[in-house]
Amino acid sequence: MSDETVPPDAKAEIAAAVRQALADHGYARLTTQKIAAQSEKSEAGLYYYYDSKDEMIAAFLETTTAYLAEALAADDAADPETQLRAACDRLFVSRENEEASGVNIAVMELLSHAPYNETLREPLLELEGNTLDHLEGIISAGVDQGVFREVDPRGTAAFILAAANGSTGFYLALGMDDAGNRLRDRVDAYVDSLLAADH
Repeated sequence: MSDETVPPDAKAEIAAAVRQALADHGYARLTTQKIAAQSEKSEAGLYYYYDSKDEMIAAFLETTTAYLAEALAADDAADPETQLRAACDRLFVSRENEEASGVNIAVMELLSHAPYNETLREPLLELEGNTLDHLEGIISAGVDQGVFREVDPRGTAAFILAAANGSTGFYLALGMDDAGNRLRDRVDAYVDSLLAADH
């Protein structure tokens, strides 16, 4: 069954099961049996909808992209500075949030497989690309409104996204709390530095 024909409720259920299984086990140790353990569906039931574990993960990534886009868009009514700070809050996950930390670490693990796995590469590209586009839109609007000084919106967005991804590596995955906390402080200071002089 192609992803386009998977019923939305089944896709959502399987994506949620993949999310929890990835958070608990990571990609390398993930099996369809472990996904089924987080779902009401049997392992055979999962294969009714998807042909492989990676297709199930791709469905999770697509759902995550939609969820993150919706969460980031929830702050669109705010001014650009507030939007950017809220986006940073969503991207820089605290280690105290164990499920979100596990998922972020798993996504980082998936990114390392993207050059060699077309099934994962496209949804990962969409996840990262949509997040980058959203950050760029906030910064561009802030520059246009005089909230932010003149900066390259795309490059600035890429810097913030790269910092968030790096934080997943040494802070969430390795537990380097001091470095993680200092990075977050520097990102906050960086956002301060973006503000126009008269703002």
